[in-house]
Amino acid sequence: MGWKINSSLIVEIGSKMMADQKGNEMASTLAIVGINRGDMFKAC
Repeated sequence: MGWKINSSLIVEIGSKMMADQKGNEMASTLAIVGINRGDMFKAC
């Protein structure tokens, strides 16, 4: 039973780390888009 908990925990951590990586990529992309939009608004 302990092994099941450990293996599922490892899988959860692994998937969370992958999700965090994808999230970071999306966050940086959104930040870049946000900065570009902000510049556009300033230009207007």
